[in-house]
Amino acid sequence: MPTVRHYKLHPLFLEVESADEGVFRAIEGLFDGFFTAAPPVPEGAALFRLTARTVSAADELPLIDTTPYAVNISHTPPDGVPSRLLAAEPGLRAIQLQDVAVTRYHLAHGWGEAFVVNGRWGMWGFQTLIPMLSELLALQGLFLLHSGASLLPDSGDCILFFGASGAGKTTSVQALAQQGLPLICDDAGFFSVNGAQCLYRGLPRASKVHRHTLDLLPQLRKLPCSPIPGSEEFIIGFRSLPSVDPSRAYPLRALFLLEPRNNVAHRITPLDPLAVLPQLVQGNLRVMEPSASGSSGSMFRALGTLCRHTPGFSLSVGPSLSTLKSALIAVLDTVSP
Repeated sequence: MPTVRHYKLHPLFLEVESADEGVFRAIEGLFDGFFTAAPPVPEGAALFRLTARTVSAADELPLIDTTPYAVNISHTPPDGVPSRLLAAEPGLRAIQLQDVAVTRYHLAHGWGEAFVVNGRWGMWGFQTLIPMLSELLALQGLFLLHSGASLLPDSGDCILFFGASGAGKTTSVQALAQQGLPLICDDAGFFSVNGAQCLYRGLPRASKVHRHTLDLLPQLRKLPCSPIPGSEEFIIGFRSLPSVDPSRAYPLRALFLLEPRNNVAHRITPLDPLAVLPQLVQGNLRVMEPSASGSSGSMFRALGTLCRHTPGFSLSVGPSLSTLKSALIAVLDTVSP
């Protein structure tokens, strides 16, 4: 018999119906338990209903007629499988994971259906659930950024780190967490704009930590680490790290664009907002509506507000991670909160 469970991620309520416990494990495990069971959904709240079914083999996955879809994006992420995102206005989507899953959903109508090969719910969660939830949250004014963030405990503000994959987001925020600036997230979070104020919420996924980061931060070796087979990375649960409640909204104090490290000293240079904006757009904004009038257009406008009202800096981390906090605090003291 199918089971129905409710979850809540920030302002979004998710109702899931499935006869397979695997889908619930995927949802609850992906966000380290912070994407928790919700009370009854308040009247008028944003609600998305998902029906999830298991099939025995890949040849039982349904076929999708691609005719209605104006956008077709193919992508294979690291540690993932080939995927295809199909998009049509006003909010019809389909995500196909090769030999793993087919998911159809409608943003405007608040429904979705997933068909997943038995035992592959974890991959579905990684490659389908996060993009789907990100689009749904964008409709509520929360936009996903590939970024790390650390809390400034004295003020309750946070600082955000972004850059190309491998630029050092995880290493930077993990180092700061050991120096008293707790982790909000190390890979992705959501920002929102309220007038001139920009707020940030974490996406509390487990951290993927490279062996080199463990060598730089030996304190992390004392935490429960699980090696990822076939790689030089380790998984550390979010709750095992010096972290804060990622469901809260933290005011953004500053943005740091990570540049390649150097062997001399930390180098922190102010950036013009017009220099920050294209860096944030790159790798974060996917235009799925031909007119960019939907969530993509809203995100671009929000990114402009973020850059206009939040000081931006380039950061090249020097050889001593132990002095990173003091270098950042010294710079933050020169700008108005």
